[in-house]
Amino acid sequence: MSCTKLLICDDHPPIRAAVTYIAKELDRNIGIVEAGNASEALQLLERHADIELILLDLHMPGMSGLELLPELKVRFPSLPVVVLSSDDTRATVIDALERGATGYICKSSPTDLLAKFLEHALKGNIVLPTTVGSTAQAEPAGNAGAAPAALQGMAALGLSPRQLDVLACLLRGMTNKQICRELGMAEGTVKNHVIAVFRALDVSSRAQAVIEASRRGLPVGGRRS
Repeated sequence: MSCTKLLICDDHPPIRAAVTYIAKELDRNIGIVEAGNASEALQLLERHADIELILLDLHMPGMSGLELLPELKVRFPSLPVVVLSSDDTRATVIDALERGATGYICKSSPTDLLAKFLEHALKGNIVLPTTVGSTAQAEPAGNAGAAPAALQGMAALGLSPRQLDVLACLLRGMTNKQICRELGMAEGTVKNHVIAVFRALDVSSRAQAVIEASRRGLPVGGRRS
């Protein structure tokens, strides 16, 4: 299922207008709210409980996007946040992923490519710049129209259904404690499942897990609870 309401947080009105135009071209029924800074974004999130995705600029006056990411993960742990930035250096992308971002789109991408990335993000797929990975081509898991390749990729990991639930939470930027609350698991159990997920993906961090999931075409999945 595609996102039905989007929050665009960027301090430049022309950028917000351009992203709004592209999103409306992809889905004319999508709801869009705009924020010019972190404070406005937090206020809008409190007022609009039906927001399903955030597009977040990193460089804003006051609290930066990088500073806002951990706050969003604390207050809205299951809400996907995709960074929209002109800085696509590997170090910055990794930093954003480690802070809880579920994807990353480069503003300087050509319009047609930007539209493609945004379309994938709205569908719940992982989007990353080529500096760290490739954009997932699969449909979100759990949908009737999910791409067979994505489902095969999930099955090929050899994880249990509960471990796949933990993987889905990891790809949404959730911490172990947040996963405990989301899935009703003991912290020790979650830690063991995270270790199993990392082993299956052959990674050692959450950022690496997102990058590897993107390479394999695995979806983020999940919506705001």
